[in-house]
This record gives sequence, structure tokens and C-alpha cells, in this order.
Amino acid sequence: MTTLIACSRLYDATPFHAEAWRTVFAEAGRLAGVDLRVVEWRAPAPLGELWKRPDMGLVFLCGRPYVQAGARHRIIGAPLGPDSGEKAVYRTLLLARAGSGWTKVEESFGARLGHMGAHSQSGYNALRFLLAPHASGRKLYAESVELETPAACLNALREGRVDVVPLDSYFYHLLVSARKELREELVILGRSPLTAMPFLAASPEAEDAVVAALRGALAEWSLAPGGEELRRALCMKSFSLPSVSDYAVLAEQEAAALRLGYPCPV
Repeated sequence: MTTLIACSRLYDATPFHAEAWRTVFAEAGRLAGVDLRVVEWRAPAPLGELWKRPDMGLVFLCGRPYVQAGARHRIIGAPLGPDSGEKAVYRTLLLARAGSGWTKVEESFGARLGHMGAHSQSGYNALRFLLAPHASGRKLYAESVELETPAACLNALREGRVDVVPLDSYFYHLLVSARKELREELVILGRSPLTAMPFLAASPEAEDAVVAALRGALAEWSLAPGGEELRRALCMKSFSLPSVSDYAVLAEQEAAALRLGYPCPV
């Protein structure tokens, strides 16, 4: 049997969550009859290299690089998190320290912005779309810093190295579920529109039978009474199966920001 890899790096909000995803992957592999090997792929290992691997089985993949690579990866499933209805959706939250006294996006202009690289939907593309209507071709922040991960964005904000950062809303829900004090430390200044969220992907080369087995395993685990506690710990109701078309809006957000004269959030 061919061994495929699983990786939860995008949503390893805490070590507790990383271990929880390991348990999900183990159960999914068992139910599917697929040999899965968990890889951690910690930063600064580039995510782009992970997503090029031909042995992906259950690897969280961001929607923006998925679209940029031609939407060829096989969608296995995505969590229905706190922002989701029947479809797996999330948004970008624009965060500041509660001590800033700010309550809306405009009050942060002229300060220091932390953001992720252009490969990120939540940390770059959705941020750009959120800020573009305010820009009118002008620079909004006095300084910007590119950061590697959502955790790096949050750390830079809490340590005072930047004043405002974007954060994936599902990552935020995972984080504050384990570290409730962060709800008091942080303030949400703005929210981007909801879009299809990162999903567990297999490589484009994955066999149809393997894809079907993994999809079936996630669907079965989603309904299993024994998985209820773990689903609650991961702030999710179940897995759903997004369609390729659900991610088309990500390219539309980029085009809209360019039309508004805001090519990058710096």
C-alpha cells in the first residue's frame, strides 16, 4: 500500500490542536484503509514545497494557492467551523491590541501593519480586499512587516512589533478556545466577507479510489458519536465537501482590489 502524507500545519493553533488533528488523521486513515503518515512541516519550511508533493493525502491547503496552481488538487473535505452554515466558510479578522482603544479599521491607519505573504488568502488577499475601499490609491499604513504564519502575526501584535494584523477566523476560534485570555487582549476592528475556507487536499495525482475512500472516511467520522468530543475541541460541526467553484471568488477579490488601486496591503 502506498503511504500518503497528512499535515495540519495551517490549523495547528496550539500543540493541543496539532495532537487533535493527528487523531483525526489516524481515524480517517483507518476508516479509508489508507496508510497516512503525519508530517509536521513547521515554519520556516515553505508551504509551497509541501503543496507540490505528489503524495498528499490529507493536507490542509489554502484556497489562494489552490486557485493559483490551476485548481488541480483533489478536495477531500473542509471543517464546518463556527462561521459556517451548510458550507465551510471563514473570513479574515483584522485584529489590534485591546489597549489601542481602536474600534474600527480606519482608526488603525498610519500605524504598523503585519501581514502574511502573497500566497495567503486570509493574511494577504482577503486583507487587501478588506482595506481596498479605504485606500483610493493612497498608502494606509506607515510601516508594514511580512510575517510567515498566523501565529507569527499574533506574536508580533502582542509583543508590540506591529499594531494591527489579519487572522484567519477559524484559526482565531481554535486559539481562543484554548487561550480564553486572548479574547480580552485583542479587539476585532474589521471582518472580510465570508469565503470558502482552506481544505484537506490530496495531490492532483491521487487515484480516484483513494480520493473516494478518504472523502467517505471524513463523512463517516463526522457522524460518529465517538468523534463528538474531538469535533468540539476542534471548533467544528463536521466535514463538508466544497466544490471547485466555491473558490472562484478568491480571484474576484484580487481583481476588485486592483480596480480600486490597492495592489498590495503595504
